[in-house]
Amino acid sequence: MNLLLHLEFFIAVAEEQHFGRAAARLGMTQPPLSQGVKKLERELGVTLFHRGSKGVVLTASGHALLPDAIDLVRRARQFTDTARRRRVQDRTLRVGVMPKVPTALVADLAATVGSVGGPARVEVSIAPSTDLVDQLAAGSLDVGVIEHPALVDPLTGTDVVPLPLTLLVPASHPAAEQDPCGLSRLTDLRFASPPRSDGPAAYDLLADAFARVGADLDVVNAPDDRWALALVAAGQAFALTADRGLTAPGVARVRPGDESIRLRLRCLRSSSADVPDGVLDVVADRIAAYAAGGRVAP
Repeated sequence: MNLLLHLEFFIAVAEEQHFGRAAARLGMTQPPLSQGVKKLERELGVTLFHRGSKGVVLTASGHALLPDAIDLVRRARQFTDTARRRRVQDRTLRVGVMPKVPTALVADLAATVGSVGGPARVEVSIAPSTDLVDQLAAGSLDVGVIEHPALVDPLTGTDVVPLPLTLLVPASHPAAEQDPCGLSRLTDLRFASPPRSDGPAAYDLLADAFARVGADLDVVNAPDDRWALALVAAGQAFALTADRGLTAPGVARVRPGDESIRLRLRCLRSSSADVPDGVLDVVADRIAAYAAGGRVAP
């Protein structure tokens, strides 16, 4: 038996002194209310009301138990209200971002999603796109920013938002003097990049762009931009970055000659997550603002 519900039945009938008026007050019909009160009486082993043709009056037991019933219901409501406030305070949005997303943009997205739909704690993790898709499908992430194209069914997502990419090349390399720089000028350098397994379809699109100019990618593993930057600064490789501020001594930034080279991002949500309405659209808007060269502060 739902004790609190049945106590509310008891209180309403006691205050209205009429089953019909009490039922109307509770937004229900009279028969289940009457049955509920009888069930409470059986459970307690006492008679709560004297029933008559014109209404009901409390018995001595009913008079004795009514104050405690009111207090129990009041405290239960207080408990529920406190729990709801605690849930808002403790609400956590788990956001996953693939490693190529610029650091400043990651910070901007964390600040943005934490303010949508009320305050929330934001947990950010960095992982390859393939891992993010799996975590979203399993419900261990709420929102993910992955590289397109990727197999994302049955996840919900935004349209693709492309970010322009910049070539990082050793400052001493001839390619540093070419802006924009044709991809064919980079064939004597290795390509600092995350492995193909992080996002096979996106990796293959990039490989196709190099193949069109007769260049095969000689890849050296660089899981993130910092790793790639170090390899470029050491004169061992070139890299592609969406980070507008990423540079170091010994590194030149030039535009790629192929304008089709972009970092294409999609924002996804877990189908089982309690994600506030509008979060995906806001995330996509912040990425688009970064792509357009705007401020990253929300």
